[in-house]
Amino acid sequence: MIANNSINITDLCNHQTDPFLYNLQLYYTPILVFLGLLGNCLSMCVFFGTKLRYSSSSIYLGVLAISDSGFLIIVFVTWLKMVLVDLFNRPGFCQFFTFLAYFFSFLSVWFVVAFTIERYIAVRWPLRRQFLCTVTRAKMTVTGLTVLAILLNMPVIWFREIIIFCDTKTCYSVCYLNMDRGFWASAHNNVDMFITFAVPLTMIVIFNVLIARNIYKFDHVRRTLTIESEASNERTYIPRDRMPQTKVTKMLLLVSSAFFFLNMPAFVFRLIAFHYSECEYPKWVISTQQMCLLLFDTSFGINFILYCASGENFRREMIGMCTNRTSTRRSGTLIQMASHVSEFTRRYSSSKRPHSTENAQRKSSQETKKLPVNKGL
Repeated sequence: MIANNSINITDLCNHQTDPFLYNLQLYYTPILVFLGLLGNCLSMCVFFGTKLRYSSSSIYLGVLAISDSGFLIIVFVTWLKMVLVDLFNRPGFCQFFTFLAYFFSFLSVWFVVAFTIERYIAVRWPLRRQFLCTVTRAKMTVTGLTVLAILLNMPVIWFREIIIFCDTKTCYSVCYLNMDRGFWASAHNNVDMFITFAVPLTMIVIFNVLIARNIYKFDHVRRTLTIESEASNERTYIPRDRMPQTKVTKMLLLVSSAFFFLNMPAFVFRLIAFHYSECEYPKWVISTQQMCLLLFDTSFGINFILYCASGENFRREMIGMCTNRTSTRRSGTLIQMASHVSEFTRRYSSSKRPHSTENAQRKSSQETKKLPVNKGL
């Protein structure tokens, strides 16, 4: 990954990290990981735990939250080195975490492409949406992309190794490229850049433009019909299915656009890095690339904010989920209290009943003794 390459270049080439960027990464990364994981977990609960799960778009957004969370965990593991807890640069961990970084980044970008294409189908051919954009098809697409991500990124494990780097003061291990397999690693890196950055980002731009164009046309037609109906005092029929779908489409358009703008700078500087050999990077390239990497990492933890800001259905379902759980917990507490009270009442009444029976028998025997006896009988 580009993040790992920049760290290795800094380690091996003795590049000094800008103090401002170092402190920014030191404090910003754990906040991003914590809030990003929290937001992604809430997103998974909403998309998989409410009635939104019956929508194919929710399948893509739910698994996107899972893949984003996986990548944020890898970001946190690499950040631990800054606080002297180096898990990444160890045998086995190096290959495993590198594979997961490639794996989750591939899935995240292609899940965004998948729901972007689905939204285009929904707005371009609305009558075919219920047949083409189904939950079953979404699950099949997710499964296919997952298998493809595993197959394409498996070679990364073979390309990485731990090397020992020594300077004038000390020696330490670094997860770095196996030089004996440099040709194949370079070829795989080019393919990865093509299928993880160039192709998906281009597709996102194209389909977002087409989606925005169709939304504009629909809004223009709706406004025209509304004006004409007001002029003729007739009520215009607008399909009930179109308005909610337009709102969902606008939310997903915002999500995919934010993903593009946060990923594009990292892709550009990855291209710039090809013009330099290792240890010849200018200082401005290193500093700018590290800033772009922070934006790249941010794209994996910001979606929850975008859902809350632009998704009316998402906000309603999240509030309803929290409210239902609170009311359920409250009613469960009341039921438990009522059961305790009824149990206490039953035990109290059962313990009091023998005493009352005994008192009644004693009282009746005393009254019997007080009755006058007829001695003449």
